[in-house]
Amino acid sequence: MNLLKYTVGLLALIFVGCSYSVKMNPNIDPTANIANPINLKVGLFIPEETRTLTMSDKVGINKYTFHVGEAVESILMKSTRRVFSNVEVLESYPTQQMIADRKLELAVLAKVTSGKVSLNMEQGFFQADAEGTTSISVQLTAYDQEMLQIALVTASGMGLGSEGLFMATGKEEYSASVESALRNLGDDIVHQIYGNYDIRKRTEKSE
Repeated sequence: MNLLKYTVGLLALIFVGCSYSVKMNPNIDPTANIANPINLKVGLFIPEETRTLTMSDKVGINKYTFHVGEAVESILMKSTRRVFSNVEVLESYPTQQMIADRKLELAVLAKVTSGKVSLNMEQGFFQADAEGTTSISVQLTAYDQEMLQIALVTASGMGLGSEGLFMATGKEEYSASVESALRNLGDDIVHQIYGNYDIRKRTEKSE
């Protein structure tokens, strides 16, 4: 009887597969740098749904869920702080009163608009490769001191990864494309904000 239960349980595990939870490193840094940051005091608000974002895909019968929210939050903070001279993270949705109390010149709302990870396993002669493609897009809306929208910036990051599958779970190997996408997202945020005319011309009003 015990042998039957063991066999049934083993078969169930084989057919159901395993679920792996992967927390992405929040210490990923963008590589883009700005020589002269925009001289503005900015309040940055990141909503809960962005800070708790997850992305999932299956490889065969195994499911991988990447917890990227904390890493996205970190990338948003690091990228905006490279563009602006002063960035303060806001704990709640900005209001006109909050902007006035904190003497902010801009309020920026950041949210993820899309996120997708696609995983695959490529069998080689000596080993299998864990392959992944990841894309993440964000939208940053900038408001003035009267909470009137002055700019809408979109940025995205694409990451490709192929790593030799040495570990049984493959969690680290499949994370390669996600990490690459996050770093590229940070670089694009820097470039897109810094290149936005409506945001840059706000320095004229603050002088």
